[in-house]
Formats: sequence, C-alpha cells, structure tokens
Amino acid sequence: MNQKNPRKERIKAWALLVSACLFIYSFGVYIGPWLQQYIYGMDKIVQVIEENGIDAGAYYYTEIEGSHAGQQYLTQTLQLMAPEHYGLTLPLISGIIACLLILYFGLRALPR
Repeated sequence: MNQKNPRKERIKAWALLVSACLFIYSFGVYIGPWLQQYIYGMDKIVQVIEENGIDAGAYYYTEIEGSHAGQQYLTQTLQLMAPEHYGLTLPLISGIIACLLILYFGLRALPR
C-alpha cells in the first residue's frame, strides 16, 4: 500500500504556494522592469503613463483625466514606431522557451 504522509503533503503544498507568490512578486518588482527595455514600445508606454500621471493599477480609467489623451497618444505613437525586432528573433524564441519551461515544471508539480 502506498500511504502518503499528510504532513509532507501539506508542507509541499505550502511551499508551492509560497514559491508561486514569490515568483509573481519578483516578476512584478524585478523581472518586469528589467524586461521593459526589451519589449517593443514598452519604454514609450511607461513614459506616457508617468507624464500624464495615470494610475496604471486602476481597474477603470473613466475617472482619470489624462487617460483619454494618453490613450490617443499611445495609439498614434505605436502606429508610427517601427519595431526593431521582427520575426524569429532571440527575444521571441527565448520567451517561447521560457513559457514552455514554466508550463512543463508547472504540470510536473501538479498532484497525480
């Protein structure tokens, strides 16, 4: 018979929960801002958001004054900017590989 230790299972579950929360936090605080320079147009979007004083964490932007002007400016800017990287580039391929690795390890961590 294969009886699992409930204490070990509980510790494993808490460890997975804490590690997932730490990953999400580190992505938002460290990895996301570092990736900002590598994502097409992201520097411009962040600049416009900061210049117009837009709360990027707001759920609805109907109450914020600069949101409409900022949205129009971003739309025009992104339409005029030509991407530096187009097609199968190293950032695209590495992003796909990172996503596949996250899926692989996530599926392996699921209980059977």
